[in-house]
Amino acid sequence: MTNKSKYKTEAPNRYAKALLLTCNNDSDLKQTKNDFDDFIKTYSKLDELKLFFQTPLLNPFRKKQILLKILNKIKLCENFSNFLITLANNGKLFLLKKIFSEFNNLLDEKNGVIEVTVTTTDSIDRTVKNKIQLSLEKTLNCKIKLKEIIDKSIIGGIILKVNSIMIDNSIRNKLQDYNLSERLN
Repeated sequence: MTNKSKYKTEAPNRYAKALLLTCNNDSDLKQTKNDFDDFIKTYSKLDELKLFFQTPLLNPFRKKQILLKILNKIKLCENFSNFLITLANNGKLFLLKKIFSEFNNLLDEKNGVIEVTVTTTDSIDRTVKNKIQLSLEKTLNCKIKLKEIIDKSIIGGIILKVNSIMIDNSIRNKLQDYNLSERLN
């Protein structure tokens, strides 16, 4: 792993851990999580806000001044507001989405939730999704968060990925296995 790619994951992880550590109790954590969720929703909708956070053209001091004006207009918990100010002071506002992702991963880890990726050719019906989730929770003996991916190239079937384990029961995989066995015979 190069230093540059390591930095892209390491810095957001450190900031996410720091934010998690600033939460003194479950109430603080819940409020911080809610504020972070709401802020990211707003951030994703407003191109001007994204541009403000991403642009390297404004110096950190100027960004902090503008951010303070924004924070005065919206009501966020002190913990999350201070976190945003810290990001501005350190010139790291551009990492906000990655920090959000890492923060949610850390919360899932803390709560014993495992993300399972389900890849199919079409969207899965809610009842089927619930059956898959309940079955996996029973089998793995933990909470499951399903992440659905639609991929037409698998032709049909399903691919399940839990951490580093992948169960590929797709038609594409079966055709590849068939072609390989035909070549060997």
